[in-house]
Amino acid sequence: MDLFTLAAPIFDLAMRISGHDKVLVELGNRIKKAELKRYSEDGGNNFNLEQLESKKVAKDSIPETELLDLGGGTGELARYLPRNLKITVADPSQAMLKQGREKVFKQQVKHVLADGADLPFADQSFDYLTISDALHHFRDVETALSEALRVLKPGGKLYILEFDPRTIFTRVIIFFEKLAGEPVNFFKPEKLTEMLGENELKIKHEYLNKSLYILSAEKTHH
Repeated sequence: MDLFTLAAPIFDLAMRISGHDKVLVELGNRIKKAELKRYSEDGGNNFNLEQLESKKVAKDSIPETELLDLGGGTGELARYLPRNLKITVADPSQAMLKQGREKVFKQQVKHVLADGADLPFADQSFDYLTISDALHHFRDVETALSEALRVLKPGGKLYILEFDPRTIFTRVIIFFEKLAGEPVNFFKPEKLTEMLGENELKIKHEYLNKSLYILSAEKTHH
């Protein structure tokens, strides 16, 4: 039995106890701000965050936006994302997806069994793509990144939340995940930027604390 089959029933609780929900709030807020900016620029409207989240706003007044949460597990990130998003949670663990399907979300959320290195989606399908604390579990990271860029629309945004392997905290994570048979593919943000290739993306990164960083990339229009 693999790590995530064992962890699935208590995964969300463990993340909340560890304070990881605060990190998801930060990621969610960035996507909310990006979505407000995108909508204002596309439609010439001036929406605020409360309006984007309000049930009172007519659905047809806000454009529907597609987000792929890659390696999204139980889909917990959706709780911190705007209401107008159509969210696809893709994960290779059936146990984690099962937990997610039992949840009630404010958005339309679809759960798909998929390997990051072979995504079952058409080119340019998503406006946003998130990989939140999941990339280091991927066994073929380079192919997964290539697949992520393939399914991201021009002008779409990619957010990767990861741990810097140089810190003591991350080294502890690496030690225990190795014992569990995980691939522990952690990368410095500079290396991850290099792997993504800057020719197709506008990339930047920022540390949320001493160990955790968020890499943001926008796919350029051709």
